[in-house]
Amino acid sequence: MVLDSLEGDGISAVLLHWLHVKDELGYGPTICLPDTVVYKLGQPVHWYFTSKIDNKIKKKSKQKLVNVQIEETFNRCGAGCDIVAYYISEVAQEHGCVSATNIEYFNRRELHEFLYTRWKDNDGLLQRFVEPKGSSNAVIRAIWSPKVCLLERRVNIKQLNDQRYGVYERAVTYEGPEYFSTAVPLRGSILPSQIQRICENLVMHISEVSFQKYRVGRMVANFKVDSKDRVWFLWSSSIRLTRENINMNPVCFSTRKPLVNPIELDKACSIDSIIQLPPHIKLADKATRSDKHAEIRASSKCVSCTNHGTLDKFHPIQYRIVIRHFERIKSLLKSDQGGGITWPPDPIIITAAGGVGFGTKFDHDRSKSGKGSIDPQIPPVIQKLHPKLTRALYNQYRQDPLFLYKTVAVCEACFLVYAELTTSPGSSRLTKISSKSNLPAEQPTFLSSFRLEQAGGCQSTKKKYSKQIDDFPPSLPAPIYHTSAASGGLRVCGPTRITSPELSIGELIENRGE
Repeated sequence: MVLDSLEGDGISAVLLHWLHVKDELGYGPTICLPDTVVYKLGQPVHWYFTSKIDNKIKKKSKQKLVNVQIEETFNRCGAGCDIVAYYISEVAQEHGCVSATNIEYFNRRELHEFLYTRWKDNDGLLQRFVEPKGSSNAVIRAIWSPKVCLLERRVNIKQLNDQRYGVYERAVTYEGPEYFSTAVPLRGSILPSQIQRICENLVMHISEVSFQKYRVGRMVANFKVDSKDRVWFLWSSSIRLTRENINMNPVCFSTRKPLVNPIELDKACSIDSIIQLPPHIKLADKATRSDKHAEIRASSKCVSCTNHGTLDKFHPIQYRIVIRHFERIKSLLKSDQGGGITWPPDPIIITAAGGVGFGTKFDHDRSKSGKGSIDPQIPPVIQKLHPKLTRALYNQYRQDPLFLYKTVAVCEACFLVYAELTTSPGSSRLTKISSKSNLPAEQPTFLSSFRLEQAGGCQSTKKKYSKQIDDFPPSLPAPIYHTSAASGGLRVCGPTRITSPELSIGELIENRGE
């Protein structure tokens, strides 16, 4: 289900719209909905909440759809738990098809970063976290149909206040691995009947306000009970509508009655876990004893390739290396395009350069449409870090050692690409590559990963090399890796000059493919 559709699998903002719409008498369903902000194209467009006066769903005005109001409201509601919100988004593949529905949990610091510094690549719902009844997070899932309503509940095995574990380890239920939660039966008749009544009221209200256009036939809804025994409707992960096809159905000649039921239900709802954790989230069953380990396991986004990863997989790289990488790409573009530079570059240039340092796809699309401010003379990574940096200031700062030796943290893959660029035999001169040349189907980059395991007697790791960069003062160059004609591998030897013959980019690509 896409965000703008009522029927399908996944989250739906249209469902919240119909729940907010009042009928002809001005009445709406009595339902508790946490503060929910709908994001589209990276901006908040709707804010739904439940009124404390009449328990009806309201919508805030456009003037209150600002980050300050959202952060203040979400943080004010949290009492004894550090988890304040979660973001459910639809992640689309490159060809446009929805591939997965991800959920991300935020504490106060992560919510602040999400609101102010992070671009919302995918549309979704930001919903306030409701503290459950009890010491562990619990979610009730209802599989509703006109004749049957099945209920099940899963409770996380970790306590919400146990700070030794991460946010995800304490919050996941259906969206996480099964061994992080346990199934608990719903005993009694009051709570099951109350949830069933909420589902029936929800379906009936949608049918009335849409004038029978949308009639829900099956639905999978998620609920939560708080400490005051209030039942909160969170979201619906799957909805199927009914359709009337009386005029199209075959009719019995004698009785003039349809041979089949005029109301045909679509395929069954998906009761699988539609909402999953992002791929970069790795759950750990062991407790983290200090805040330092918790910060290391926190997720971050690489400014060079926009991929997510934990902080322990990020390494510092100096501005001068980023600039050198970009200058080399500019030389390739000038030689390939007859002296001119068009942005974004050809995909073969991006592949040959390791696929790093070119900004996000969103920046490329804005540059193509003429709405962006991408300067082809400034590296995209530096533009992302310093949005107000002009070309004149950049030309001035590139002569400043304090600017050149500033560092930025990039992911492990980008670090290897940048590091091999500065230590490869062909890094001292710029060579020409044409986008029309016949390259193999799988084009390995000339900035591929290190082959340190072939170094023979020298042993070094990426973390050691990243530490060496910080240890060297600005007056000394970084360690140089040179090739050995006998072994064909890379050897770490310290700050010496390259003595091997220089290779062209095409030759480097062929060497990496062997």
